[in-house]
Amino acid sequence: MPRNLRYALLFALPMAIAFAALGLSFLILWRAGETIDPITAAHLQQEQDIRYSSALFYRPRPYKIERAILRQSDIVLLGSSRAMQFVAAPWREAAFNAGGAMRDLESGEIFVDAVLKAYHPKQMIITLDWWWFSETRRPDAPSDASPETPLTLHELTQPAVWLWDGTLSFAELSTLLFDPGALKPGIGLPARFKYAGWNAFGHYDYGSGLSEQAGGSDIGFKETLKDIARKSKRNDRAPSNAFSEQTWQRLEALVGRLQEAGTEVIVVIPPVAKPIYDWLAEQPEPNLVKELQRHLGTLPALTFDFHDPASIGTDPCEFVDGMHGGEVSYLRVLDAIAADPSSHLDHAVDRALVQQLIADNAGHASLKQDDPNRAPEADFNSLGCRK
Repeated sequence: MPRNLRYALLFALPMAIAFAALGLSFLILWRAGETIDPITAAHLQQEQDIRYSSALFYRPRPYKIERAILRQSDIVLLGSSRAMQFVAAPWREAAFNAGGAMRDLESGEIFVDAVLKAYHPKQMIITLDWWWFSETRRPDAPSDASPETPLTLHELTQPAVWLWDGTLSFAELSTLLFDPGALKPGIGLPARFKYAGWNAFGHYDYGSGLSEQAGGSDIGFKETLKDIARKSKRNDRAPSNAFSEQTWQRLEALVGRLQEAGTEVIVVIPPVAKPIYDWLAEQPEPNLVKELQRHLGTLPALTFDFHDPASIGTDPCEFVDGMHGGEVSYLRVLDAIAADPSSHLDHAVDRALVQQLIADNAGHASLKQDDPNRAPEADFNSLGCRK
């Protein structure tokens, strides 16, 4: 064999193997729905009752904006991931959960600007996070809000990473490659294999992670406590951060703009788990959380402070982690809001159903599932919960 041909083969063979591997990776991503961008996913959910959750990209803002515009619901629930556990079942009027779209005041303004160009909701319920008002808060990077899902070399190598770290099992890989018709309907790897993702209403299902003993992300709430106690100038969740009056004024302006557009606004501080509440309450002044609570009553809108979980009777077993109440916690939040005549939700919410769901699922983060293929909820955060 000529020397030049040997050199060419030595170069071409590894390249051919690499391209074949990348082609296989693309096939895996395509079969899982990971090549579908948030805007396309929003439109697919308008036609099909399927979950959406990408393992490659977290893009709630463009996705939720598009879903809100497509649905044009009378009632919009807006906030960060701490609003995503409002469920669809109790609503008698058209409602949409835009939880995840508002990760700070800037993203909230972007959401409201986009929605008001399309239509004017009758009501908007906004949940607040205290770290939005920290002087250290930085807005999301532009890429975090991009509707684009570019498949660079990094993304194309992720299937190999998922196999290595257990995110994707070899059995699941085999199903993707050889029997894709057996997969659960959904868009994205978590939706197709873990029951996780947003449904058409906008509620987020945490999926099979809640059915695994000690399978949660916040065992004993230690990760949340570690996070908020971290001594760093970049830790905007720390209660010792200074309160930003400028950011508060932006919230006032946002509420005013919605009201001028004819949208009634309700503003809520959602609950944290009791150990987190106790730790935050013990922190000295200046205390960012307490400062937000003091400001809340000055808003020219109906406001509710559920920061203390005891105010709605929710306990740690009903939390996904220290910061995120589960579906039962947010049923309690909704019931408390609807109980106030000033909320004007008496005809929009079936409170009898809400209270029945709470009674049937108390002590759980998620509602009992009708799907016989899904395992029941476990004590996923090792709190000693009886499930």
